[in-house]
Amino acid sequence: FIWMDNWVPSSTVSSCKRCQTPFNFFNRKHHCRLCGQVFCGKCTSNKKVLPEEYGWGSIPQKICLQCKEVIDGKHRINTARKDSVVAPPPKASGPKIDKGVDDMIMMPTITEQTILDNLRKRYDNDIIYTYIGHVLISVNPFKHIKDLYSERTLLDYRAKYIYEMAPHTYMIAEISFRDMIRETKNQCIIISGESGAGKTEASKTIMTYISIISGKENNTSVSNIKDVILDSNPLLEAFGNAKTIRNNNSSRFGKYMEIQFSASGSPKGGTITNYLLEKSRIVYQTQEERNFHIFYQIIEGMTPDMQREFGIPSITPNSFHYLNQSNCFKVNTIDDLKDFNDTCDAMATMKISEGDQKAIFKLVLCILYLGNLTFEASAKKEDTSCVKNKDVLQIVADLFECDPNFVEQGLITRTVQSGTARGSTYTVPLDVSGAEYVRDAFAKALYSRLFDFIVKKINEQLHIIDDDIAEKLYRTIGVLDIYGFEIFEKNGFEQLCINYVNERLQQIFIELTLKAEQEEYLSEKIQWEQINYFNNKICCDLIDGKKPPGILALLDDNCNFPKGTDATFLERLAKDLSAHKHFHVPPKQIGTTFTIKHYAGDVVYDSDGFCDKNKDLLFNSLIQLGKTSNSPLIQGLFPEKLGKDNKKAPTTAGFKIKESISVLVTNLSKCSPHYIRCIKPNDKKLANSYNVDLVLHQVKYLGLYENVRVRRAGFAYRHLYTKFFYRYRVVSDNTWPTFSQPTNFRAGCEEILKSLDLSSSPASEIAYGATKIFIRKPEIIFILEEQRERRVWPYAIRIQNFFKRYVGRTRYYSELQNSGYLIMKAGGKERRRNSFERTFKSDYVSFSENKILQAIIERYGEDRALFSDNVWVYNVKGSRVRRILTLTNQAIYFFAILERDPNPKKGAPSHPGESTFFGITRRLTLDSLSGFSLGKLADNFLVIHVASQHDHIVQCRRKTELFATLKLAKEIPINFSEKINVNMKLNKNKSVVKVISFTSAENAPDGGSLDPKTFLVSSPPGTVPTAAPSIRASRVGRK
Repeated sequence: FIWMDNWVPSSTVSSCKRCQTPFNFFNRKHHCRLCGQVFCGKCTSNKKVLPEEYGWGSIPQKICLQCKEVIDGKHRINTARKDSVVAPPPKASGPKIDKGVDDMIMMPTITEQTILDNLRKRYDNDIIYTYIGHVLISVNPFKHIKDLYSERTLLDYRAKYIYEMAPHTYMIAEISFRDMIRETKNQCIIISGESGAGKTEASKTIMTYISIISGKENNTSVSNIKDVILDSNPLLEAFGNAKTIRNNNSSRFGKYMEIQFSASGSPKGGTITNYLLEKSRIVYQTQEERNFHIFYQIIEGMTPDMQREFGIPSITPNSFHYLNQSNCFKVNTIDDLKDFNDTCDAMATMKISEGDQKAIFKLVLCILYLGNLTFEASAKKEDTSCVKNKDVLQIVADLFECDPNFVEQGLITRTVQSGTARGSTYTVPLDVSGAEYVRDAFAKALYSRLFDFIVKKINEQLHIIDDDIAEKLYRTIGVLDIYGFEIFEKNGFEQLCINYVNERLQQIFIELTLKAEQEEYLSEKIQWEQINYFNNKICCDLIDGKKPPGILALLDDNCNFPKGTDATFLERLAKDLSAHKHFHVPPKQIGTTFTIKHYAGDVVYDSDGFCDKNKDLLFNSLIQLGKTSNSPLIQGLFPEKLGKDNKKAPTTAGFKIKESISVLVTNLSKCSPHYIRCIKPNDKKLANSYNVDLVLHQVKYLGLYENVRVRRAGFAYRHLYTKFFYRYRVVSDNTWPTFSQPTNFRAGCEEILKSLDLSSSPASEIAYGATKIFIRKPEIIFILEEQRERRVWPYAIRIQNFFKRYVGRTRYYSELQNSGYLIMKAGGKERRRNSFERTFKSDYVSFSENKILQAIIERYGEDRALFSDNVWVYNVKGSRVRRILTLTNQAIYFFAILERDPNPKKGAPSHPGESTFFGITRRLTLDSLSGFSLGKLADNFLVIHVASQHDHIVQCRRKTELFATLKLAKEIPINFSEKINVNMKLNKNKSVVKVISFTSAENAPDGGSLDPKTFLVSSPPGTVPTAAPSIRASRVGRK
């Protein structure tokens, strides 16, 4: 806001800015809430509501008569310079581009068509993010959008409120992080949508933002946790992502990542829980799809030394049965060699030793060669088999670090335990098809257990603290990235599990955003317009129900019978569920399919293979084969205890997914949820292509229309009277520090709103329930938050300054003052009389309160601000401009207030309500400085000499403190002279040498002035160089 940049402290002003009338008891001071200057009552207008872009909401504010003319449209403010008023700009020619609205709650009419149109307008303008209240809608652009995820953009969202910036995943991350710190409650971000809608990218941007903006504790532990958070993405993507028809980098597993934070916001630990790895992809992929990325990465990254060490020939993806079935080996958007190097770096971050890395690569290659094993019928005995290609068997055995005979026996036989004779086991030979089935099952089991091992290594480095003390002290942010809803040509057991998970997540969304919304209004006795919506609990019960049993329960029952088959399972479904309105099974003679009417649409499932996949059994012979390996890594993947005493029945895959999702839902229910709903604009992964029918289908099943209607019909904010009162009581003098009715919290809430002239809002905007206050428009909360921050911030700064001044910095400033005195004394420089005994403070521009300047400096690494002040900088013509000089432990920064482009380029981030911004005009690293030059008289001029660059002429009132502080960071030569040669910048390619000379004059202004023609600096007489400040005066100043 303009007034924030130009705000003039009233204590520094003695007369009206406009009429110059002196202020006194009768002629009071009035701050203009637009330009920040101080005026008398005659030069100030009555209170009026300012336009929204000035940031004051609907609260009437006092402004000066000059700014009143600006508001009335007679002039406009030129924010590049203070107090300047220029003619209004000419109106832009041509039609205005309609970019839609940021928040669809604010649309004039709400229909499915208007939602589609709004998303289309924004998509066509490369604006992929839109809000529905606090729910973020993301449309996958299938292309790179400049600056959408740049570091500058990321830092722009730091410490901002949702109404200040355009919709973005960074804002959802900022809100969740800020709410965690402020409300001390766990947060979760649920990312949902179809495969290819951009969920993985959204998850990565969330984790990137949190890792960058979270606590700044300068210790190894916090830094390591951040590295693990960031590097876990390429590692998990390598082993868990693959190219599908719909997405080149599709997550083929579900992931819930929790990060644990201290009260100050520093990451302390975390954990990753994985769900539903698509094991079937290991052995088969459809056309135009690939296996998991790691297989292609290893082949691309294989060096001759690795080949010799692993004992394998030169290989290509086409060499392996598990990779060549789909005829897809390369992806235009994926660089497998680069990704392999990133994977190796990520393994190092996870403290996976080089030995374990080699063991992992050997096991991945072993799985590939397993797929190349072929079998033939044995000539010795009927219905038996043997390995046909012994050379491949030898390679598998070498990579598996096991005897080839053990490998062969493990694949062509299975071990069965007798049900009659206790402890009796039999070895049953397998025919060719049985051996191929066992081979594929073993490959899937090896890869699945290897993936679990990778997740375990990441969790060891995250090291979540799980105890009663941690539960009280720490809070978490969880990010859920899981499969989207899937409908393929052939949908099997995996698709049923995936779609079941999405049904449960949709149920959470309904309960927490739609159903709970309406139920709360009823319980609080608030008038409410009932909104009809589809509650998908009936679909969830169809799949996971117990009484009556659902599909998964019936599948488990069928698998418990020795004669249970896919056919008997389908018969049981037809018998028990045929009357269910969301289930359909065709007559027995037609086929093996059944249909479920999901919230996202009807899906036809093929029951073929359901029983085997649900049993998820690994033969004892294969477990024993894993235990015989000489590789410690492989041995660790098979922790099972085999023996006759182990009678516990194994759990089914359906039971496991139900249990794990129930735990996930329970954990999510304990958190404050945030939602990102991802939409795929087309099925062909094309940029600038918007399929209306496809998007409409997603809008319907994601419930966006109902979500907008509920939010429009309801109240944007609601909270307990006690919570509201204690949070905002500071904004009113009648409630802070004490309130006349300390137990009547509703009356306190009314008084708070009344003090800000908000109680006069229509009854439809503010409602008082039984225990809560309801506010319809979020703008009212924005006003309250701003007013609260303005009240609280000075208290916080006052407390900080107390400790800095009286506890931590008394000695520091004393030593700093003495150091500055010695520097000037050694150079024989006269001292200015008016500032000779002033107190040092380091910060003269409220840098500690300016989050924008802090964010800019943070981009350059570990810079720490030591000194900040307003200065004048002179150019080659002797004219000067105002700048902010900030000295850090690594560089000197010069900042300017610059004007934003009113017509930003397409795709550039928007900044509503912000016409100016802070920009760097020059950054000088301390290593690049060759020295400083000063005159010997009582002036404020100094010259910064830069090696191989032009110099800087600076006028700084607090130069003594600047040089004393600089000495702490780096020893740089300081020269005192009566004449100074300055290498001034003339243009981009030329420079010219100017000579500054100094003279003393009684009538010269304090601090001196520079003649632009002669570069002669005139300054009034000062004290002698040997004069020292009195100790008594110094102490009084600090007091």
